[in-house]
Amino acid sequence: MATMQAVVFKQPYKVAYEQVPRPTDPQEGEAIVRVMACGLCGSDLHPYRGAEKGLRPGTVCGHEFAGVVEQVGAGVQLEPGARVAASFTTACGGCWFCNHSLSSRCEKAKLFGWIDERTGDGIHGAQAQFVRVPNADGTLVVLPPDVSFENGVFLGDIFATGYFCARNALDALARSGVPKEELTLAVVGCGPVGLCAIAGAQVLGFEQIYAIDRVASRLQKAKDMGAMPVCPDQDPQKIIQEATRPTNGGHGVDAVLEVVGAYQALETSFQLVRPGGVVSSVGVHAHDRGFPVSPEQCYDKNITFCSGIM
Repeated sequence: MATMQAVVFKQPYKVAYEQVPRPTDPQEGEAIVRVMACGLCGSDLHPYRGAEKGLRPGTVCGHEFAGVVEQVGAGVQLEPGARVAASFTTACGGCWFCNHSLSSRCEKAKLFGWIDERTGDGIHGAQAQFVRVPNADGTLVVLPPDVSFENGVFLGDIFATGYFCARNALDALARSGVPKEELTLAVVGCGPVGLCAIAGAQVLGFEQIYAIDRVASRLQKAKDMGAMPVCPDQDPQKIIQEATRPTNGGHGVDAVLEVVGAYQALETSFQLVRPGGVVSSVGVHAHDRGFPVSPEQCYDKNITFCSGIM
C-alpha cells in the first residue's frame, strides 16, 4: 500500500504527523493532487480545541491548498501536470447553487478535512503530500503561470472569504445612496482573513477603513495597507463616533466586517455600526453563547446582517 505523510486529527488538543495511506486510483470525476502548499485555517482550531464536535479521529486535516494534478479519473477535463488551487469545499459545478454563485452550498459539497465520526461521510484534508479531490472540474482552478503555489492557497478560502465579506456589505449598502468613496467601514479582527477583507474592501472602492485587533503586529500590517488601526482597549466605539461625526453625525460606520468568530467580536460589530448599516460576518461561531443582540435590537437599529461563505 502506498503511503504519505500527513497531519492527522486524533482527539481534541492532539494531532499527529504520521504515515497514512496515500490516495490512488481516482474514480470518475476525481483527481489526485500533489500538495505543494497548504494552510491552517482558524476554523481548523475549532475541532482541535473541542469546540466543534463530530470529527472522526484519523481524519487528515486541512482545507486550504494548491498543488499539481497527479492523476485524473474518467470524465475530468483537467490534465495531469496542471498547477491548481482548490476551494475549501468540493463543488459539482452544475447544481442550482453552483450556477448561482453559491458553490459553498453545492448539493454535493464536502469540506476537505472533515469526516463525520458517526456516519463516516466526508473526505480527508490537504495537510498532506497528496489529496483526493471529488468533482475535480468544479473544485479546482488552474493557476496562472505568475501565481505561486503559496499565493494560490489564498484563493480557495482566505482571500475569497475576506473579499466575500466586503462584497456582501457593499451589495447591502447599494440602496443607501451614499457614494462609495464616502462609505466608512470597520474590520473586526485583523488576522489573515481580516487583512484580506481590508484588501478586498479597497478593491471594491472603500476608502475609509478602521482596523480593530489586539495584536500590535496585525494592526501595523493593517496600517501599512492604508487602514486606520484601533486597539479594543482604546474604546473603538468612541473613536469611531468621533471620526464619523463630520459625515453622519457620529452615528457609526456604514458597515462592519466581522471575521473572528467570537461572541465579543460580533457584539462589538453591532455596537460600531450606524442605524441602517450592515454587519457582514464570516467568522465561524463555534460556541454556545447565542447571538449578542435580539431581533428587537436589530429592528430598532434597522440593521442588515449578512453571514455565510462564498
